[in-house]
Amino acid sequence: MPFCTNCGKQVHASASFCANCGAAQPRSAGHPQTEDLLDGISDRTASILCYIPVFGIIPSIVFLASQKFRYKQRVRFNAFQSVYLFVAWLIVSSTGPFFLFGLPFHRSLASLLETLLVICWIFLLVKASHSEQVHLPILGDLAARSTSEQL
Repeated sequence: MPFCTNCGKQVHASASFCANCGAAQPRSAGHPQTEDLLDGISDRTASILCYIPVFGIIPSIVFLASQKFRYKQRVRFNAFQSVYLFVAWLIVSSTGPFFLFGLPFHRSLASLLETLLVICWIFLLVKASHSEQVHLPILGDLAARSTSEQL
């Protein structure tokens, strides 16, 4: 049986913590430590990944579902805001031409709205890379409310 690295008492071979003093114990070679996929991702990197145009929805959902970022308010806000931005982009890209059909230049107007949303994504990505948090007018309020309800 191994001994505690802090107090010297005997601990079980598979114990992660000492029953006597509570100190964390190193893992033995016989018991490989399982690594969490998100262990190497910082809060800043997670926020940046949320704002990758169109494809940022995937890391956003992963970060919202993960235990690591459960209480990281900045990452959760950025993930929620990215999800809401993606939903806005879906609405504009799929229903925009249909609802704007009666207006002159309806296709170019829908394309302009999609382009503005992509520019917004890129702006938020740059701000996240500088560790700055930007609240979009409506989507940011929704994201802040969702973040506060989840904690």
